[in-house]
Amino acid sequence: MNTLIELVQAYGLWIIFLITLFQSVGLPLPAFAILMLTAAVTPATVADIISLLGTATIGSLIGDIILYFAGKRLGSSVLGKLCRISLSPDSCVKSSGDVFSRFGPPALTVVKFIPGLSTLAPVVAGVYAMPIVSFIVFSLIGAAVYSTTAVSLGVLFRHEIGSLIATLTEFGKFGVLILIISFGIYLFVKWLQRYRLIRKFKSDRVTVVDLLELIEGSSGPIIFDARPADQRTRNGFIPGSIPISDINLTEIADLYSAYDEIIVYCSCPNELTAAKYAEQLRRSGLKRIRPLLGGVDEWAKSGGRIAYT
Repeated sequence: MNTLIELVQAYGLWIIFLITLFQSVGLPLPAFAILMLTAAVTPATVADIISLLGTATIGSLIGDIILYFAGKRLGSSVLGKLCRISLSPDSCVKSSGDVFSRFGPPALTVVKFIPGLSTLAPVVAGVYAMPIVSFIVFSLIGAAVYSTTAVSLGVLFRHEIGSLIATLTEFGKFGVLILIISFGIYLFVKWLQRYRLIRKFKSDRVTVVDLLELIEGSSGPIIFDARPADQRTRNGFIPGSIPISDINLTEIADLYSAYDEIIVYCSCPNELTAAKYAEQLRRSGLKRIRPLLGGVDEWAKSGGRIAYT
């Protein structure tokens, strides 16, 4: 804690600029907490507060612009790479697509407060070719709101944060160790949940070749598409597949409970979204449910037809 304060005092606003920039492009840095802490130890003058707000906002905006052009230039492959380092890779792309399909560009004003989406949203905006002026305007508003909230809380709770710093300083290295262990436990729980789901369906995935054989058989399988609606519209889908989401999950379970062969696919790492829905459908009473290995990307790569209407 003292080290962080010393860095801020020694290098000033450059540290804040770099922290907000790096967090914006995906590095797991606690920028919000650092902004609060910095505001709490910064002299409460109007000039100092405005400088802190401006620096944090600009750093965050520049990071968003970098990700926007990465998405625009490299396409949806960037989403997959970012999702692989996300704490919730099964839902990060899906959630980003859902937010944009519901709220459009104004969603950029609030995604900064949503872990995972704050990094993916600018990439999604670039992939979907959002006009650059709209992107900058709404991203600037979002960065300003985010920075203002953190700095305001730091100023408002200046005395409480000061007491916390004093307490952690008394604990010294032991206090830092407690924080690290707590964060480690959180990461382990998230990993364990993901690992258990992957392991459960690892030996029960269907390959593209197997799926083609099932489709050509006398009684073809029911195929569910677990991707967001906007991905289905923009990137196409496996012919005959049926969209599935949390909204129509119960209805799906009732309509197709008599089928013996059900395939679920997505476009996320380790087929986690497909596995999640397969698990939920299995609990609802459906029988033979399997995720598609490699998802729709593997289907297309293997020469499978992609439909758009």
